[in-house]
This record gives sequence, C-alpha cells and structure tokens, in this order.
Amino acid sequence: MPLPAIEHYTFKDMSQVLPNLKSLAGDLTHVVLLFDESDGGSCYLGLGCNRSIEIGGELKEVEVFESLQKFSESNAWTFGWMGYDLKNSFLDLSTEIKNGLGLPDLAWWEPKVVIRWSKGDRPNIIQGDPESELAIRGLDAIKGEFKAEEYECDEMVWTWGKEDYTTNYNAVKELIQAGDVYELNLCQTLSSKAPKGSSWDLFGRLYTKTKAPFSAYLQCGSSRIMSGSPERFLKREGDKLISQPIKGTIARGRNEDEDLRQIEALKNSEKERVENIMIADLVRNDLSRVAKRNSVEVVDLCGIHTFETVHQMITEVQCEIDSHTSLADILKATFPMGSMTGAPKISAMKNIDRLEAKGRGVYSGSVGYISPNGSFDFNVLIRSLFHNAETEKIEAAVGGAITYLSNAEDEFNECGLKAEALIKTVKGE
Repeated sequence: MPLPAIEHYTFKDMSQVLPNLKSLAGDLTHVVLLFDESDGGSCYLGLGCNRSIEIGGELKEVEVFESLQKFSESNAWTFGWMGYDLKNSFLDLSTEIKNGLGLPDLAWWEPKVVIRWSKGDRPNIIQGDPESELAIRGLDAIKGEFKAEEYECDEMVWTWGKEDYTTNYNAVKELIQAGDVYELNLCQTLSSKAPKGSSWDLFGRLYTKTKAPFSAYLQCGSSRIMSGSPERFLKREGDKLISQPIKGTIARGRNEDEDLRQIEALKNSEKERVENIMIADLVRNDLSRVAKRNSVEVVDLCGIHTFETVHQMITEVQCEIDSHTSLADILKATFPMGSMTGAPKISAMKNIDRLEAKGRGVYSGSVGYISPNGSFDFNVLIRSLFHNAETEKIEAAVGGAITYLSNAEDEFNECGLKAEALIKTVKGE
C-alpha cells in the first residue's frame, strides 16, 4: 500500500466504491478488508478462517511475536492485528490501568478465501478455491456498492475535558523540563455504545469521511476494528524495510487558496518539523537494530501529504536487512511505533502508562498482512474505532506529540480535529 507524494495524491482520482460486505460480515466470524483504492494501491478481502491465533490478558514474558512468526510460516496469506500492549510481552513494561473493551491483544488468522485487486484491475483470488461459494460471494460483494444503514448510537464521551487534558499536558511538560523525555504522545479515549450489527456500516461511514490509504475493517468474532488510518508502521519488501512515521497535522482549507496556505503553514512550522525529526531519529535508531550496517537512510524528510480532512507531515525511513532476519526480531526492534510513543521510547511508554486515564488496548497497535513469502505491510492504528459487538461498547482514541515547543490549547484542539470524523461516524452525520 504505497503512499504517493502529495502532487500525485488527489482523492478525485480515487474510486470511492466500497465493496458491499454487509451480508458477509453478518454471516461470517472472520472478515478482513484492507482498502486502498489510490493509484498503485492494493485491496485485500479475506473471508472465513482456516485457523487462527488469539492472545490477550497477562502478557509478561509471553512469546507473542515468536508465536505470530511461527503461525505465519505456513505458505499462506494471514491477516490480523497487534495491540499496543504487546509491548509488555518483551519489554520490562506493564499497563496498570487496563483498557477493558475486551478485544484480544493479538488476533491473527488465515482466511479461507483471499481476493486481491487494485484500481482499474480485475479481482484475483490468491488463496482458496476460486469456485467455492465463499469466493463467489466475495467477488459479488466487490461488484456491489456500500450503502449505510441508519443506527442509533450513543454520543461519544471524552475521558478528559479540557481541564483534565491541560493538567496531564502540564505533567508532560514537567517531564520534558526534567529531561525524562523530549517528546511524548499523550492520548485520550472516547467511548459510546453501538449496536452489534453496526460495525460494517460504521466502517463504511468512516471511509467515506477519511478515504485513507491504510483503511481497514477487521472482524474476529465479536471483536471489530474499523480503521481510517493514513499511516504506515512498517513494510517489508524482500530485504528492505520501509517506515513512514507521521508527525505534524493541520486541517484542510475551505477552498483551494486556503488549502495551499495551510500546506505552507505546516511545511514551515518549526514545532511540527521538530516533532517529526525527533521521531524520524527514533525510527532510524529502531531500524538500525536489525539493519545491515550503514543501510538506514531517510529518503523523504518532512514531506507534506494531503488526505480528505487533514494535511500531514510524513518522513520515510528505509533500511536493508539480511534475508534470514526474522519477523519476531524485526517487531521486537520496532514495536510499538515511535510516532505513537515518544522519545526516549522506553521512558515515554512508562510515562504514558502512568498519565493516560485508560489503557490503550489495541489502539496505536497495527493491522495488516503477512504474505506467503514473508513480506508484510502493517499500518498504525490511529483514526480508528474499536467495537465489542457482544457488549456493544465502542471506543476511539486520539492524541498528539508534546515537545518543548507545544502549547496546551493547540494540542487540545488537534485532538478535536483528529476525532471529528470518528465522532461524526458514530453520530451518523
């Protein structure tokens, strides 16, 4: 799922037709859709489940990434999610306040049928029996068109009001002054209730608002993720690793002239560039733990990319690795992604667990695929909704990086900007 440069990245050129997965999502326990209809992007639809792995609860010293690596060594396409708290399985970290939504920290599975297509191309069945009923239903769904049903959902409620946010923001600034961290990503949760059968429709609504290149719908039993993420965590192509951390956000303008001014404002913002470069350095350091000597390089520093509702500042970092480097070693070196933690990374994560009102759970983890040859592509789980269809609880979370150049008012407003599409999705607006 490549991330095009801004001059080539216009949504008027994108197909806005989602598959009609309503019936399949209602009938199957396992459904996955990775949806990127931009030029050069690929879409994947996985239906059913041959086998799966789920891990959650107490994670201390559980070999989660080794288990995922073993599971994926099967000459099959596999898909799923990795939650933020998997950090506790291999680092000397803990989460004192659990998330409580009830989604497993790791859910990964091998679909019975996998269909892949890209803009302007015919769908191809790359896994499973092409003449099976499931494959035929999947192809029919791709020909369909998403039409949202109306659901009554409760209003999304913020964990913190402005006063609470400011208090915790000030605590982060004290950590920066003391030298404990120089950047920390402080997040807060929104929660509501949504009917059991609303997950697919909520994803469809979210996609029409965000049209993000790393959009994804994942359903594993009653656990559902609806992601409108614009950010890649990590991609492996042969012996190359690619990471594209985002730091720096500004709203789209109301017209073309204002939009161009917003782009220039983001491009020339000292604060946003400082945030981005700090995290780019962190990513370089993480990749260097598995990279071939002298192979880590920044190929695009602080590039500006345009999405449906915001402009973002994105840096691309690449490296070369030995062909025998394992998935587990790569993930232990890089997970969770620096754009959602801060720097120094361990200190930032310790303080995140101390300051945030609720455990992140799956939020700021990742969803994606692992191919039969070991290549993979993982997003960053931001701009996403997390739904427990059994309890009908639904959550989202938003946040931003705080540095010495930040101020509380701007950071609080940025949280609101990032949450806008999520809130409107649940409201049905």
